Amino acid sequence: MTVEISYSQARQNLASLLDAVTDDREVVIIRRRNGEPAALIAADELVGLTETAHLLRSP
Repeated sequence: MTVEISYSQARQNLASLLDAVTDDREVVIIRRRNGEPAALIAADELVGLTETAHLLRSP
């Protein structure tokens, strides 16, 4: 499931967001007032996505 929150909310709730990302496999989209949104995901999820993308590019 994906959760979308503001930068201010993310800053105030960082510890619980990190728990949700690592324990519950949530993806958190952080909206910024003057910038593009960013995603917070578990590190092992990022590694898996990166490896999959690499394999799909390889002939």
